Amino acid sequence: MAQEPAAGQDTFHIPLELKTVVKSLRMKIWVLLGIAVLSATVGVGAALFLGTREYEATTVLYYQPIESYVSDSFRIYQSVGSGTELTYDQGAGLLQTSSSSDLNDHVNMVKIVPNLEALRKELRLEITLDELGAAIYVDTAYDSNLIFISAKSESPSQAATIANTIRTIFLENSNRMIDQDIQAKLTDLNLQYDSTIGELRLAKEEFSAFVRTHGIRELGTEATQYTSELLSLESNLEKNRSMIESAKAKISRIEREIQTRRLLSVEQNEQFASTLASPNLSADEANNRIRLLQQKIQALQSARLDPIEEERLRTILAIAENGYVRGSVGRTEYETARYNYERFLAEKSPSVELVEAQLQLDMLLSAPLATSTTILTDNTYLQSLQLRLLESELQLIEAESAYARDNARYAELKDRYVDLPLIAQEYAKISGRVASLEAVAQGLGKVLNQYSLIASQEHSDFYVISDAVEPLYPRESNRRMIAAGAMVVMFLLGFTILLVTIALDLRIKSAGDAKQKLQMPILQTFGYVRNKRHLMPSEQGESVHIEEYRILSRPLRAAYPHKGATFLVTSASDGEGKTTTAINLATVFGRQDEHVLLIDAQIRKSKEESPFNEFLIDDDGGAGNGLGEYLSYRVFDSHQIISSTKLSGVDMIVRKGEAVIPDLLQSARMRELMDELKQMYSVIIIEGPPIKDCVDSDILSSYADSILFVTASDMLRPDRIQQAIKRMQNTPATLEGIILTKVRPIYMD
Repeated sequence: MAQEPAAGQDTFHIPLELKTVVKSLRMKIWVLLGIAVLSATVGVGAALFLGTREYEATTVLYYQPIESYVSDSFRIYQSVGSGTELTYDQGAGLLQTSSSSDLNDHVNMVKIVPNLEALRKELRLEITLDELGAAIYVDTAYDSNLIFISAKSESPSQAATIANTIRTIFLENSNRMIDQDIQAKLTDLNLQYDSTIGELRLAKEEFSAFVRTHGIRELGTEATQYTSELLSLESNLEKNRSMIESAKAKISRIEREIQTRRLLSVEQNEQFASTLASPNLSADEANNRIRLLQQKIQALQSARLDPIEEERLRTILAIAENGYVRGSVGRTEYETARYNYERFLAEKSPSVELVEAQLQLDMLLSAPLATSTTILTDNTYLQSLQLRLLESELQLIEAESAYARDNARYAELKDRYVDLPLIAQEYAKISGRVASLEAVAQGLGKVLNQYSLIASQEHSDFYVISDAVEPLYPRESNRRMIAAGAMVVMFLLGFTILLVTIALDLRIKSAGDAKQKLQMPILQTFGYVRNKRHLMPSEQGESVHIEEYRILSRPLRAAYPHKGATFLVTSASDGEGKTTTAINLATVFGRQDEHVLLIDAQIRKSKEESPFNEFLIDDDGGAGNGLGEYLSYRVFDSHQIISSTKLSGVDMIVRKGEAVIPDLLQSARMRELMDELKQMYSVIIIEGPPIKDCVDSDILSSYADSILFVTASDMLRPDRIQQAIKRMQNTPATLEGIILTKVRPIYMD
């Protein structure tokens, strides 16, 4: 069997095998759980005694400035002329539009030093202003007028108290500033209002003087009537002028024709007069009527020629009207002057006389012009001309009268209102200023009343939406962190101690661990079995490890196929399983048609009975002698010490009687015995004493071909095992490797 070379003394190797360490930790799972429980307990205790919790309470305010309830703007009417009327908004100039910057200013005022000082003094807090400021947080909701004042503290009640108290202090200071601001604005408003009232009084006086100067009662109505009347008068004047020219031309033609006809004889005239008569109207009477009608027309013409009286009465009326507008002339005097002027115009109006003359003329024209056939045609024509002349003269009188009346009115209107556009513009400007100042005064009065009402009541720019209440749960707490940290530290400490304990425990625990620490090949690994009876073959059954021994036996036999192959089974100390290994290995070889001899070479004195005895056959003749008896010459024949066993193909030399000195193991008799036995058996298995106690195994190794070193898991430190291995390596036999026994199931590969 090939042997792996052992590492030199100077070769460095890690004394731990990671897989074994992990499995050791798994085996210590209950210890780990205990460490975890202890760590949790320590963590909870540390959190309770060392940890702190932070509670947060919040009060909410709504920002609604006092100015938002005051209508600072009012409507103003202004006019600077016809078609230029306009309205616009004007303010008192006291209010500012609330903006986010205003709200931010209020937010920044919450934590000013005087407020924090007042808070610390009122609540008797034993902390610095910096700490107090850090415990208070002020914020606003996005795109809203909500203000959140939050306070943090280890006590929930203290957090709520701090938040509500700093809010109260802030509101008191804010309201005090509002009172001062309102009083200042009231003073400013009163000054503005008084100044506006003074300007309004001056503007009204200016307006009254303007109206008196220009005699204006209602400019809008008068201007409209003026324009309409002027246009009508212009049309009438043009029409009357045409009628006058036409009447004059007609009269001139008729007069020339009459002058020609008057050259006729008186007889013809008399005939004409007689023909004008009617059965009811004599000729003399007709001539008298024509003459009277001519006299009336002349009187009408002369009545129109009194312009001086008309101008006098018109001047008196104008003076009375101006005096009435200014207030220096009474209404009775004004109405009297107006009555005299209108009566004169009515008396001098030819309309009634003209109508009467026209009726008389129509009667003459409708009367029969002749009563006999002797009337000449020329006389009839002359009579017709005279009548037409009278008609034309009446028309001329009427046209001239109307023209004179319209022309006088036109001249009066034109003289009086020649500057009407400028007057109207100035009138609109002054009246618009009066209206504007009245609106300003009214608006300022309204704002002043509103501010006065606010000043007389309790007021604030803020409304308390909700008070800060004691929070049920902490906002932040370091107890969890402290607990987790303490648990981790404690667990790591316990785990480290456990790991160090495992690392310091140098005892071999697994095949990998044995190979790592001993630097020797591992021939076979056998697990730990609590009941030792199951480790040995018996009538009830085979060993639980029988299959592992079969696996072990094949390479051993293949490495040493010759007859008398001898294997020394030894260990560093007692109780490591070398006897179990020797018996089970002999059993396996015996079943493989090998003639096997199992020698118990422990010849030193021992109180314990040899474990081989239970496998012996009771009636065997050699049952009373052993190797010691043979070497001490108490028995002379080797057959006397060989005993048959219950194991198939296996014989044994069992330790019997008193112990002998170990020096006999290297005697000539021992060498002769071993030579003889190698000729008798195909496989010889020698169980040697523990190496640490004696030198017997060193001596026995000189008779063996191979050494099987048995070591038990979790029993000896590697240095002691290495010392034993080193001793075996210095013997003539070949040290095949390590057989590891009693390995716990968790370490089994």
